[in-house]
Amino acid sequence: MAVEQRIAARRRGAGLARLATFAQLIYRSLTVRGSRLGVALAAIVVGAAIVTALTSLYFDISIKMSEELRAFGPNIIISPRPGAVGADQPRGVAADELRQAIAAMPRERLVGGTPFLYGLVRLDLGNAVLAGVDFAALKAISPFWQVEGGWVSADFDDRNAMVGRRLAQSMDLSIGSAVTIRSLDGATQAKVTVKGIAETGENEDSQIFVNLSLAQKLLNLRGRADFAMASVVAQGSEADAITEALARRFPDLDARPIRKVSQADGQILDKIEGLMALVAAIILVITTLSVNATLTAMIAERTPQIGLQKAIGASNRSIVAQILAETAAICLVAVGVGLLLGFGLAQVLGQAVFGAWVTFRPIVVPLTLGLSLAAALIAAVLPVWGAVGIVPARVLRGE
Repeated sequence: MAVEQRIAARRRGAGLARLATFAQLIYRSLTVRGSRLGVALAAIVVGAAIVTALTSLYFDISIKMSEELRAFGPNIIISPRPGAVGADQPRGVAADELRQAIAAMPRERLVGGTPFLYGLVRLDLGNAVLAGVDFAALKAISPFWQVEGGWVSADFDDRNAMVGRRLAQSMDLSIGSAVTIRSLDGATQAKVTVKGIAETGENEDSQIFVNLSLAQKLLNLRGRADFAMASVVAQGSEADAITEALARRFPDLDARPIRKVSQADGQILDKIEGLMALVAAIILVITTLSVNATLTAMIAERTPQIGLQKAIGASNRSIVAQILAETAAICLVAVGVGLLLGFGLAQVLGQAVFGAWVTFRPIVVPLTLGLSLAAALIAAVLPVWGAVGIVPARVLRGE
């Protein structure tokens, strides 16, 4: 037993000695060639930094782009389900039920939502389309509106109104103008003041907007609304999931994404993500070529050393392991620096493009490390092949 223990101890000692010699060879190889080592380090640092920045943006871009695209208007519409309103009931649906559906959407994703009620009314100089809305929510979901004057600030304000640009021009209305709104049968009327003139380039330019309760009174549809529109920050198919959940909770309502808006969001995101993936791939190819050229030059310089190692008994396997270990060591140091620089670059890009900070996602670290290490090892294939092909006898003869 004692003999076996001594043999095992000697084997462990020999193994540790070989490991120490191997580590010393790698250390000397890396420290002696400072300039070429610096080139390889710089190439991998640049590649890792750009990959880190682009992957950080890639994982954040869907939510950031969805937030930016909400400036172009709502992306979900909620309306009565066909057949849900009886023939003896007034048109539309209960406005409170629409508000409940809006409130049921994920609070952290909801930008805003308002019921709408439309009808034809008479103004001082002719007929016009009246729209009843919740003004605070309308402002949230319509940031693209160009408004002269100001928005009606309170939903309960029934003394002020907003008019579209075309309607204001056709009826000679301006900020502060008093307008009398009458129902078509003349039974109900209200006097409002124009607080804002909106320009959208759409049908809204020919409409007059009042708060929902006043519209219900003028159109004799108390408590009713035609539909609701909402704006939510949604990635990919999340808008579909939100509307499906609403449909299950409110069986009398038909909630659906506005396909034109949702599809446009998806197409823009797909193109940007594809462009980022292409840029990252090109950078990795350039990094691989740079590291390959540097390692090839380093192996050429070390030809006498490698030949001598082989002459005193080093196997091709140990030579390959040494070169790959050196490459991996360079890569690990470079990736560490590249991760820091890349995350800083991601913040700069996030502020420049979206005006927001990019969230750190742990998956970026192994992804960047894996891609950079793969690029470095691929770059080492030709230099390793050249090192294996070195003939000790020729090296010793000085050939």
